[in-house]
Amino acid sequence: MEARLRLKSKKLDSGRFQVNFSTEGSIENFYGYLLAEPFTPVQEVVAKINRHIESMSNRPHYMQRNLFSLGRKEINSGRILIFKK
Repeated sequence: MEARLRLKSKKLDSGRFQVNFSTEGSIENFYGYLLAEPFTPVQEVVAKINRHIESMSNRPHYMQRNLFSLGRKEINSGRILIFKK
């Protein structure tokens, strides 16, 4: 059985979108939040979520840059939080 991805979004006052996501139907299920820019294609949002889920599943020490970075932040890094259910 393949995992299903559920998405909900809400527009923030800044004009960006907060995307809440969760997975169901796999051994390890995840949930999290993603900050997306306006006019970002849904396929791009789903691809980013899938990349992080795969990284979290395959690495024993997956670390989210936005939580642990003490250095200079890159423009495309962060903006996603992911947790195991």
